[in-house]
Amino acid sequence: MSKANNTKAIIFTVALLSFMVVLIASTIVYVYKDPIPTETETSTEQTFESSSETKTLTEKRISVYETSDIHGKLVDISSGDKSTYQYRLAYMAKIFNDARTSGDYADVLLVDGGDIYQGDVVSNLTQGAALRAAMDSMGYDAVTLGSHDFDWDASKYAMDGTATVPSYELGEYNGNPSIPVLASNLYNTTNQRRTLTTKDYVIVEKAGCRIALIGYIPNYASEIAGSKFEMYEIHDDLAEFSKRVKEINAAEHPDATIVVAHCAADEMANALDPNDVLLVMGGRTHKGMTGTADNGIYYMQAESEAQGYAHATLVFKTDGTVKVDYLTYISIMESPEDLYENSANAENFDQNVLAISHAALDKISDTLNEALGYIETSVEREGHISGPTTTAGNFITGLMLEYYKSSGVVAAFHSGGGIGKDLVVAESGMYQLSAADIYAMTNLNYSLMVYELTGQELAQQIAKAYANVEYGGQMSGFTFEYRNNGTDTEPVYEIVSITLSDGTKVDLADQTTKYKVVITNYCAGLEGSIFSGKKPLKAESEAPVDSDAFISVLRKKVKNGEVHIATDNTPRGTKAV
Repeated sequence: MSKANNTKAIIFTVALLSFMVVLIASTIVYVYKDPIPTETETSTEQTFESSSETKTLTEKRISVYETSDIHGKLVDISSGDKSTYQYRLAYMAKIFNDARTSGDYADVLLVDGGDIYQGDVVSNLTQGAALRAAMDSMGYDAVTLGSHDFDWDASKYAMDGTATVPSYELGEYNGNPSIPVLASNLYNTTNQRRTLTTKDYVIVEKAGCRIALIGYIPNYASEIAGSKFEMYEIHDDLAEFSKRVKEINAAEHPDATIVVAHCAADEMANALDPNDVLLVMGGRTHKGMTGTADNGIYYMQAESEAQGYAHATLVFKTDGTVKVDYLTYISIMESPEDLYENSANAENFDQNVLAISHAALDKISDTLNEALGYIETSVEREGHISGPTTTAGNFITGLMLEYYKSSGVVAAFHSGGGIGKDLVVAESGMYQLSAADIYAMTNLNYSLMVYELTGQELAQQIAKAYANVEYGGQMSGFTFEYRNNGTDTEPVYEIVSITLSDGTKVDLADQTTKYKVVITNYCAGLEGSIFSGKKPLKAESEAPVDSDAFISVLRKKVKNGEVHIATDNTPRGTKAV
């Protein structure tokens, strides 16, 4: 071989080695674009066969994020100190947008598992507009519906005639989102047809990959006020839903199928066919979780109140299979100081969502800051006085009675689970009440319903509610004596005597005398309630909302010079001797 040929061979060999080194280095960089799994992460090798006739030519990685049960927590202002407000969605929006622009992924998929709007004062006072604006800005691909999305007029605030998230107006922010609302098993009661306000599914295209998102909701109808849900019904049969999934796959041939369900992600995953479903995104249980079901279906679910998000990476391989990597739930609450808005955290937030948060706070600031007197004893949901009775329950039901005082109402009932905040008196011995406190305590926006009960029915109501607080275990306007004819774990209460606050003894066998009582629409509407079938003195549409009623009571007291608001730590029920 000539020197010239030798030289050419050497040059070719060096070039080839250089190319191999670059190729290996590039491969190493590619492999480690995702973090190495921690104890809370899983990386698996199971695959889902794409039903698409067209296979992807290059491997593509889609970063998947899920939030769920946000309950209006755009910003957590419960500290009462602006310097420690937690801008939770603005923080997460930055993470999602960083993934979009990082170059690490071909695209990003963002979904929410329901119960979006109702539950926090910032969202409640804007009727969810603050959340709709934020989610529009964040680029959600789809959402489903939780039971609390029906607490308001769902067709106006949670879904619209085009089966998307409704429009919003919030200061300078106005928009009409195109985010699909998914619930394949929500039907109209009148014609037994699917609602026009939700979609069965949507095909989302990400980097050329077609992903089917299919919505499912459990039958939570009994948890919703009857007037808010009377036009709907939920067909929750999982065999029927599985059949629908098969139909959608057969019609659409997606590269991957994901179920978006407002129920526990792990349980839902175990109930479905792994030949049809790759991944389940869940909600409702307020528990962050990720994993693989026994049948091989992956699942992911975020914790409630925007405390974190679930994440996974979908890897669409060149052979048409799809791999799920790096399943993990990530809490943003480990360092809450990172959520405060200050100069040190300037890079932590998405500026658009931060500005929307400010617009929402500006809109409600005057309302929140109204002074409503002070208390000298803490009002708390725990630390029961006796039975289910708490100081928070006594405080709330006392305000219910005070509101209806001139109407002759003698008893009030409320569920303890519907009280959203404690009012804890500091060492100074005084807690300044504001409208923000009342809105936080009444975050479920119950209507206050007035009914008439006989003495016999009043005794039945007290016994039922004392055994199960959901029926109205927080009470005011009377005291009573009882016997437990059951056990401590399964009590069966017999009411022995009832004495109203004015000293009147109630005849427990009386089926003639009527007593006016006030109770929340939630308690009255539960299956098995004493109030089932009874007509309230005012229709629910005309009944006051609890927050408005309580603020009006306290406002009147302050106007009359009663700035010290009394609290009540006395028990309601005592065991008969």
